[in-house]
Amino acid sequence: MNDRAADPSSVMFMSVDMVRSKQLKTAYMRRHESWLPLFRELFEAFPLIFVGRIALRFDDEAGVPVYRVWKTLGDEIVFSTPEPDGRARTLLLAAFHDAIVQFDRRNKAQGGYGVKGCAWNVVLDGVNETIEIPEMASSGGDAYEDVIGPDVDFGFVLSKHGRDGQTVVDAGLAGMVGTFGADAGLRTVEHDLVDTPFRLESTANTFLLAALD
Repeated sequence: MNDRAADPSSVMFMSVDMVRSKQLKTAYMRRHESWLPLFRELFEAFPLIFVGRIALRFDDEAGVPVYRVWKTLGDEIVFSTPEPDGRARTLLLAAFHDAIVQFDRRNKAQGGYGVKGCAWNVVLDGVNETIEIPEMASSGGDAYEDVIGPDVDFGFVLSKHGRDGQTVVDAGLAGMVGTFGADAGLRTVEHDLVDTPFRLESTANTFLLAALD
């Protein structure tokens, strides 16, 4: 993975995903109950918790990085930010991890499902690119933009190695946390060595976010 986590041309992606969603759906169907409220809760409540955690991490609203929902994929929400400042990006990542921990604990305390987090960095260097899709333009005429490339694909491989209530990150973001994490009370712990399809290297190191001791 490219470790230029604060590169001006890079994008940080942050994904929240339900754990064991197939088993949950099966259990609800066997009871002849709808599992749609589970997904509604994730899609409605998690972004609100994320916003609240961002407010706690940033002293000034003007300093909050620009971020957005990039995609929703079944039981997964993927946020993205092009924020170039390493410290601000680290604080946003810390707020996302805070939201993962809070949402996971709250749901489990209520007898519900857990969630896992994942974050990774994509450098727009020609190997990974932003593309415009005019056919998906908004009503205001702005073309829909997507990001494609092997580092984007790697993020969805990385997400499979997450754990309940935790956030797994790639080596690039782990390096960023190593530089700026003290301000956010954040550190990383070595995690799995994972296979990397779609890339030249065969494996990549991954890390879990954790609070400073």
